Amino acid sequence: MLFKDEHFEATIGGHPKMKLREIQRRVSSKMHVNVKMTKSRRAKKMVKDKLVRNFVQKFVMLWDYVDELRLKNLGSTIKMALNRVTSESPPHFKRFYVCFEALKRG
Repeated sequence: MLFKDEHFEATIGGHPKMKLREIQRRVSSKMHVNVKMTKSRRAKKMVKDKLVRNFVQKFVMLWDYVDELRLKNLGSTIKMALNRVTSESPPHFKRFYVCFEALKRG
């Protein structure tokens, strides 16, 4: 049996700290197969890596969205706040604020 990460992407993604034994139990009850600890570990790592890649892609898309809003809505206020743990660490999204020019005028 080939254990695919897609089967448990929603479960592991929703519970990234799920124990490997719990993953094994769910696979066993849902698919009626026994999965070794190494396969569970690999599947969990694959799902977590995929989630991180998706977050990075969506974060990049957010900057594109900000640029597009600024281009199409002149006079609007658009702010995006980021957090950094250290100056070398990657940015983490904090908040996004938009006030369109039309709303400012009333």
